Amino acid sequence: MKNVPQFTSVTPDIFLNEIKASGKPAIMKGLVSQWPSVALDEDALLDHLALTASSLPIPHFVCDPVHHGRFFYDEGYTSFNYRQELTPAAEFFARLRREAANPEPAALFAGSLALDGYFPGFAQSHHLDGFIPASQFLRSMWIGNRTMTAPHYDNVENIACVVAGRRKFTLFPIEQLPNLYMGPLDLTPAGQPISLVDIRAPDYERFPRYREAEAHGLVAMLEPGDAIYIPTLWWHGVESLDGVNVMVNTWWRDVPAYLGSPMSALLSGLLTLRDLPEAQRAAWKVVFDTLVFETNGPAFDHLPDAARGVAGRLTRNRAAQLRELILQTLS
Repeated sequence: MKNVPQFTSVTPDIFLNEIKASGKPAIMKGLVSQWPSVALDEDALLDHLALTASSLPIPHFVCDPVHHGRFFYDEGYTSFNYRQELTPAAEFFARLRREAANPEPAALFAGSLALDGYFPGFAQSHHLDGFIPASQFLRSMWIGNRTMTAPHYDNVENIACVVAGRRKFTLFPIEQLPNLYMGPLDLTPAGQPISLVDIRAPDYERFPRYREAEAHGLVAMLEPGDAIYIPTLWWHGVESLDGVNVMVNTWWRDVPAYLGSPMSALLSGLLTLRDLPEAQRAAWKVVFDTLVFETNGPAFDHLPDAARGVAGRLTRNRAAQLRELILQTLS
């Protein structure tokens, strides 16, 4: 695998006009090294997080040592190899501290904790001013010890900033989807489908096409203060390498909030298109290529805008009309 390109002294202009414009992952070395928490040692950081935590209990996953930090399915892919717990913040951090000293620790993982809700005091002093080109975004914290998050994709743009501990990211472009052996769509560890390949020790006999994915994969090693940009739909697995790991990420979309999620279209396609007779599938592919992906150019330019109805460029009103039509067709 090749290394993810690395940039230093990144400004908002460099991020928006060079890094993000490339549509490829990039390491932004030392981007948040000035954040107050980055300079703290493990004990001081855990104390700081406990002090800045709200009264909300911390939801987190616990995985037994036998699984070596890999949060995954059971053998039949009908359940998971971990359990979910909910504890006060002080108790969670105390256990994380104990497990850090354990030679065979249980894996602890608290993920996607909304920063403003769970750590409002931390949120006030840790920012990415100017880097997020959207008015609506979500900032989350990820806390744990030595864990392995399976490769998955997000439907949004992502900047992930390492506060404590080293992290290894393994990334694949969406073109490698057929070679990543996706798991179930409707039973997932955290909302997104994951690859069934253990990328730390791939079973090439069971997953032979993964070799092709590896040939096109990228690797990024991040230290505290570093950040990584992960574009929409880039698959990424994340390995936390130290006894205490803390990361803050920001998700956003580059489109108005009234646009629906493409996942809705995917699920609808599974319901309505995939199992049609082959000739009908081919015909509908022409329809989608013409009207949705517009492979031959804008499909309705021959009509004045007022006559295009829901097929015109989306506005808030047209989006609402489309939702009504979709609900009618589903019923």
